[in-house]
Amino acid sequence: MSLPRVEILLTWSNENGIQIDPGIQVLESRNHQELTDNMEASSSRDRGISVYSLEDLIDRSCPLVLIPKTTILSTKSCFLSQDIGTSAPYGHGAHLALALALYGEILRGQDSRWFGYLQSLPRETVDIAIFWGVEDVVDLRSCVCSSRGPTISSQSAIGDDVDTVEFTCSSAELPECAPSLQLLDGKRARMWLSCTEAEKELDGLMDEIRQYYVSVVEPTLHAAFGRPRQAKAERNVNVVVRSGIPHLDGCSNELNPVEPSLPGFCHAYSLVSSRAFFVDSYHGLSMVPIADA
Repeated sequence: MSLPRVEILLTWSNENGIQIDPGIQVLESRNHQELTDNMEASSSRDRGISVYSLEDLIDRSCPLVLIPKTTILSTKSCFLSQDIGTSAPYGHGAHLALALALYGEILRGQDSRWFGYLQSLPRETVDIAIFWGVEDVVDLRSCVCSSRGPTISSQSAIGDDVDTVEFTCSSAELPECAPSLQLLDGKRARMWLSCTEAEKELDGLMDEIRQYYVSVVEPTLHAAFGRPRQAKAERNVNVVVRSGIPHLDGCSNELNPVEPSLPGFCHAYSLVSSRAFFVDSYHGLSMVPIADA
């Protein structure tokens, strides 16, 4: 039986010196009502991770969590740090570089010293506006209708009436095709941004992501994973020696496969977009365990 994601996360946090105030609690739940009713969710993949107070009032001078900087995941601390080199401290360049750093660690699986943290992150791409209706971000291989050709017409949905967006699946099949539904929903949502400042802000960003993936991400990852692995002791740091982080064979908290892909990189990009923040002049934009829960 696999250990709950939160249990693995908290074990990893404790082993890496993260101190959480006893007045708060990190829990896994779909929503507040489920937490209140103490109902068991059907799948851990559907659950979110939230932080709740165990007290009615917490003094504002009380530190809720103490996080050593050694636990921060950044372009300076990741195993690809030498390959990424110096990146911009902020802006889209910093965002792309940190997404590469995070994606590299995700692809390492339990070889990553952040595995206990990474396995707690959402498995699905966060639904940020930049990916709405973008076909090469959605993995259609799991769609039961993918063999029938393009699920959604290639014409632009901007300015079109929602009813005119063509969909090849029958209405009876729609509930079984989550990737296709996600794509259709994104195209509809993108229509609402037409002629807005948000549309101007998003213009060209997806092209930058694709170009960065082709010119930087793919060659960097193929070179990195093609290099000989370091000592096996490093491989076992988060598996056996520290007692508590399970081996992949013994749990279902699997991460992405080692083979890099654009949808996989976009998944990492969406996690950075929704969680990362600027830490200091050295680390810059970073992923900070527990603080981003």
